[in-house]
Amino acid sequence: MASRTALLLLILFAGVLFTAVPTLANEDNSVPATPFAGTPLCRFGVNVSHGNQVSIDSFNTGPLRMGWYIDYGASASPSHPNGSEYAPVIRLTQIGSSSYTYSPSGTALNNAIAANLGAVWMIGNEPDRIDVQDDIEPQVYAKAYHDLYKLIKAQDPTARIFAGSIVQPTAVRLTYLDLVLKAYFQQYGQPMPVDGWSIHNFILNERSCDAYGNDGNLCWGAEIPPGVDATDGLIIHNTLEDLQKTISMDIFRKHVDDFRRWMYDRGYGDKPLYLSEYGVLLPASYGFPPEVVNKFMNDTFDYLRTARNSTYGYAADDNRLVQRLSWYSTSDTSYNGFLYYKPSQNAPYELSPMGTNYANYVAPIAEETELYPTTLQVSPPAPLTSGGPVTFTISAKIANSGNTLAGRQAVVRFYNGDPAKGGVQIGADQSVTLQGCGAVATASVTWANITPKDYEIFVSVDPANAISEPNEKNNVMSTRVVASTTRVLLPVLRKAYILP
Repeated sequence: MASRTALLLLILFAGVLFTAVPTLANEDNSVPATPFAGTPLCRFGVNVSHGNQVSIDSFNTGPLRMGWYIDYGASASPSHPNGSEYAPVIRLTQIGSSSYTYSPSGTALNNAIAANLGAVWMIGNEPDRIDVQDDIEPQVYAKAYHDLYKLIKAQDPTARIFAGSIVQPTAVRLTYLDLVLKAYFQQYGQPMPVDGWSIHNFILNERSCDAYGNDGNLCWGAEIPPGVDATDGLIIHNTLEDLQKTISMDIFRKHVDDFRRWMYDRGYGDKPLYLSEYGVLLPASYGFPPEVVNKFMNDTFDYLRTARNSTYGYAADDNRLVQRLSWYSTSDTSYNGFLYYKPSQNAPYELSPMGTNYANYVAPIAEETELYPTTLQVSPPAPLTSGGPVTFTISAKIANSGNTLAGRQAVVRFYNGDPAKGGVQIGADQSVTLQGCGAVATASVTWANITPKDYEIFVSVDPANAISEPNEKNNVMSTRVVASTTRVLLPVLRKAYILP
């Protein structure tokens, strides 16, 4: 053991520089596979190994109850096993100091957009990883994101464009993203628009190989992002003892918490966060046998399903920090954590001990729907009493912080006055259909020819309690309309956008 405490370890995601020989079931790590395959859960996903070009259809993913997956491409004919969602990824390559190419492009991308209406699109895959993966400087990523955002939205306004997908949200990589935001503002004169953020959360060493003479014993891991002036970031020494930090729950939690704070501080607190790739990369021989991987998996699943913060969590998802997760990988046995393996070359894929653990974890999770209003607005909010009858537009954003991939339809009803105390319904019943994980929809009514005076307006979701929910007390929200006798015109003051 002592002779292996300074082993050379190079983890480069595109090139296999070590092989983690599949460690399969024995008397210590075998877990009985559950036969149960319930409905898909929106929070759980997988990353399909892209090195060996294996399709998601090669695996029986039913036991995983996965709600979504990534295969690092953008297919025009994606599979949707068990109704799961497909998240396309556009890969980037920098050309010179200010240009780039992307894949797919042209007709292939147009076809992919048309085939994936309303999908979540990831712009880039680890753009912060030099030499490997997309390796693109901040100012070029800002340009690529701007161009692709416009291109996709022009063809599909319902598409949701996610930025980021960095290796891990450490301080040096948040600096990289700050440079992206700064470059975007300088180039286009406005904050970068995003529908959500995506991160990976591998816990890896960060040292500049240029600064350390390409000594792989010192600069193994994730390197320093392109365009960032730093020599060191997170340091994990290449010893068996220190490598255990790669599965440290303290570090894992800090990364997620730091990134959600970063989102809030940059004005993105009202956007979802997807943990779109993470797992255990180091092999069993380095101290990461299946039982260790499985414990890390369970601990992270527990944390990601429940971690909340009332200030910087996502309000539409009961203030959770992360809305969706995706485990790496389905079958990349070059690294650890693979969920499937082949007992022999021509055999079909079977669940590995890690895959069985994943299936056993999700099997008992009950389906849950949790609907509630997050905002209620009335326009105009302060009508003049001398102005005669007014037509109000009343709108509410409704969220579902449950865990189901399938959408649930619910009635939304508006009232003049508290419905529990005889309030009068405004307009007809409205309807929204929402899947879980913080999905949001807007319901609205018109209230016409109304005398301008003070009102208290209520919105109630599922007023008949037709849907079973863990919390039936958060379905009602109210706001006041205050009529005015005079109107004073004041200048509008907006908080300046502060460059990172």
